[in-house]
Amino acid sequence: MDYRQNSPAPRRNPFTVASLVLGICSLASICTAILPLPLGALGILFAILSYRKGRQMDTMAMAGIATSCVGLVFSALIYGVVFSMMPAMMRDPDYRDMLNRYSENMYGESYDDLFERAYGIDLDELFPTE
Repeated sequence: MDYRQNSPAPRRNPFTVASLVLGICSLASICTAILPLPLGALGILFAILSYRKGRQMDTMAMAGIATSCVGLVFSALIYGVVFSMMPAMMRDPDYRDMLNRYSENMYGESYDDLFERAYGIDLDELFPTE
């Protein structure tokens, strides 16, 4: 009989596990475009909190930073594409007509009127239709 005892596995820092889990959730929620921002930021924060001076950063924490950064970058790309397309969409008369009809059905007032009442700016002056 072999009575050798194996040493117990070293206890993982809970921040490293949280960092990796939040990084993976940040990647999995890219299609929402909103969730990757706080999840990715928290994943990076927890990875930084798991770091101890004098030691090398744990592989799980580095993977958490990597996945969180990828989620943040893809979310920023989605926001960039949407905001870069917004002026062209608002200048399209068919899109504006559709947006006004939907707004009238939902709120009883056109989108142009709602925008002007909320921001005090005439949408036709801001985005003249072609």
